[in-house]
Amino acid sequence: MISAQTEKPRSARKVSWDVLRVVAIGCVLLHHGTLTSVSSHPHLGSLPFTFPMSMGASTLMVVSAFFACATLNSGRPGQFLWRRMARLLPAYMAAVVLTYAVQRWIAPEGWNQLDVRDVVYNLLLLNQWFPDVNIVDFAYWTIPVQIVAFIAAAALVKVLRGTKLRVFLWALVLTPLLLRPLLDHSETLFAVYNGFAMHRAQLFAAGIAIWLWHKDRLGTPQLIGLLFATLFAQAVHTTEYGSTVGFGFLLLLVCAAAAGPDWVYFKPVARPVTWLAGISYGVYLVHQQIGTVVMDRVSAAGFGSWWLLVAFLTSALVLGWAMTKFVERPAYRLLTQIQSGSSGSSPRSPEPSVLPVSQPSTALADPLTEPRLSGPFTVQPR
Repeated sequence: MISAQTEKPRSARKVSWDVLRVVAIGCVLLHHGTLTSVSSHPHLGSLPFTFPMSMGASTLMVVSAFFACATLNSGRPGQFLWRRMARLLPAYMAAVVLTYAVQRWIAPEGWNQLDVRDVVYNLLLLNQWFPDVNIVDFAYWTIPVQIVAFIAAAALVKVLRGTKLRVFLWALVLTPLLLRPLLDHSETLFAVYNGFAMHRAQLFAAGIAIWLWHKDRLGTPQLIGLLFATLFAQAVHTTEYGSTVGFGFLLLLVCAAAAGPDWVYFKPVARPVTWLAGISYGVYLVHQQIGTVVMDRVSAAGFGSWWLLVAFLTSALVLGWAMTKFVERPAYRLLTQIQSGSSGSSPRSPEPSVLPVSQPSTALADPLTEPRLSGPFTVQPR
């Protein structure tokens, strides 16, 4: 056990990371609220503006990989993996059940045909492997992507060092690109490629590369090469070139947050920014499908387009806060205490870290697979 006298003090919190998370999750909310929801349900009408840039989720994936490296560098792989699962899965499972309930009993009749089988497969994170299973919320494709990445990181952290790690980063970017032409010729390869979300691997490569660079373990020319390759892969996989440019700008902000001074000019608003960053995972889990139902109910009551957008954002914040306070944090605290008890020590931090160490977030639907949402929620990939 580490006593209060001997435990090392935590480093000062940098507001720059919280600002970056809030900007990224804000991009996600605006993209889904002003584009995806109204595209799925034209009867909602046009909102006051459209935010077409799908780049927030990709940025949060990069940040997640960055802090996973930081945690693995100073901790044990088994503990790292347990804590990530404790952070991700309980809230995800609660959100799946809640989102299903809202679509089943609050959404207008005929909006969805989800059944219990769909819910079970979504809870087990197997929906991407079965074409006939509907996705409860297409935003949730990011959860299995994160879990696969964290398992791989825990397994490989002691194997990949030095040159091997650099080669691995390039393989993460290039291998999915080389496999793409073969996908139409093999259903098995397509299932594996899509099930493991290999077309997102470049995001984790970028996060790892930025962490190595800020630790002076990767040269600036090598980082620039990897980031340009990441952007090229992103453009090929998504075919959203404008969003790729925006993502490139956010990558520069990630680099600035990693290696530059803290963004002290945000100190006056640090408190609300930190609060928003702290609930961002909960917001992600409940914003999309539930928010669309909320917009429909507000529209049915006769309110205009601005009110629809306000209702979408408000429901995301309120439900995201509730998911964080009543599910994510208590579950994390309980599960980390169980782990610490089984290892004969007390947990260093009973509360989940407010740093973005495991932030999965959403983007528009998976570009390789039509999101299998039943009924009018179905959105065609772009």
